[in-house]
Amino acid sequence: DCTLGGGGYTRKILEDSDHNTAVIAIDRDEFAITHCRKVLSEFKERIIFMQRNFGDIAAIVYDSGFKEIDGIMMDLGLSTYQLSSEEGFSYQRNTSLDMRADKSQELSAKDVLNTYSEQELEKIFSKFGELRYSRQLAKEICSFRKVSELKTTFDLVDAVREKIPPRFLNSDLSRIFQAVRIEVNNELANLESVLHNSVDLLKDGARIAAVSYHSLEDRIVKNAFRSEEKLKVLTKKSVEPSDEEISRNVRARSARLRAAEKSTE
Repeated sequence: DCTLGGGGYTRKILEDSDHNTAVIAIDRDEFAITHCRKVLSEFKERIIFMQRNFGDIAAIVYDSGFKEIDGIMMDLGLSTYQLSSEEGFSYQRNTSLDMRADKSQELSAKDVLNTYSEQELEKIFSKFGELRYSRQLAKEICSFRKVSELKTTFDLVDAVREKIPPRFLNSDLSRIFQAVRIEVNNELANLESVLHNSVDLLKDGARIAAVSYHSLEDRIVKNAFRSEEKLKVLTKKSVEPSDEEISRNVRARSARLRAAEKSTE
């Protein structure tokens, strides 16, 4: 489980398997590891917790004592805990501009927004947020910080609010926060790394699945699965959540699942 989060996937895997099955549970966030040690304590003998970057999956698997694995699951979205309790991830809560999945790393959202040049900010908003008016957003942030340092999530909202059409406010704020978060955590490069390095770790017939929440991630997953000769794509199109699932969990509305299987040929 490359993205342990609240432990949902790890729990499901362990509940649906016998005592010989173990899960390597990976997360960069120390709070996720601490939380899951408690809520998954009944399975403690079958879980190998790793507070690591899933981009280093080959080293993680070897360090866990294995050469091959039976499957890989990646849920690339933010966890409920990150959105509701950690700092910087949600534009709806006024918290410090942090956004670090790994709190031991130096670069934070505050550093990005207060020290990056206007051109660098424009590139981030364009590339990682796919925002058409990235230049104006970067300019507004640089103007804002000349007067006052951006320290909180609401500072960022205030800095860009006037440039966002009211009907797009929530969706574009989500894209702005997404762009900064991707930069802070180097998310896309790590995703490309885990997809590239995981294939040789899979046993023949083993499967790899990924749930993405925006087009950048989904495109990387789709292309990686299609370009890898050793994988057979199981999802011709991404699998989307049903209306029933969305009614139970509105955050699932943008989820897209893709899966592939290690060829035995």
